[in-house]
Amino acid sequence: MIQNETHQAQLHVNSTKESSAVGRSKATSTSTATQTAYTPKKPVGKMVFFGALSLGAYLLLFSKETLVTQTYTLGGWHAAFPVLTAFLFSFVHGAFASNFLTVLGLEAKSSH
Repeated sequence: MIQNETHQAQLHVNSTKESSAVGRSKATSTSTATQTAYTPKKPVGKMVFFGALSLGAYLLLFSKETLVTQTYTLGGWHAAFPVLTAFLFSFVHGAFASNFLTVLGLEAKSSH
C-alpha cells in the first residue's frame, strides 16, 4: 500500500526576447519554478457520516432485537427483510471502512 506523500517537481521555463532591429540575435533566459504535487483532500466528512450511520444501524438492530426477530421470522415476503438488511449493513460498513483507510493514507496498489 502506498501513502500519500508531498512531491515537488521543478519546471524549467524558457523565455525568448526578440529584438526589433534586423540582424540582431535573440536573447534567451531560463528560470526555474517549484510546483508541489496535487494531493487529494481526505474524505473525513464521509468517514464520520458513514461511521455514525453504521454505529446507529447496529445500535438500532440490537436495541430492537425482539421486534427484529419476530418480524424477520414471519415467512412469506418478510423473508426479504434479512437479505435487504444484510445489503444495507454491507454497503454502509464498506463505505465507512473504505473512507477510513483513505483518511489513514492507505491506498490499493495500482497494477500499471
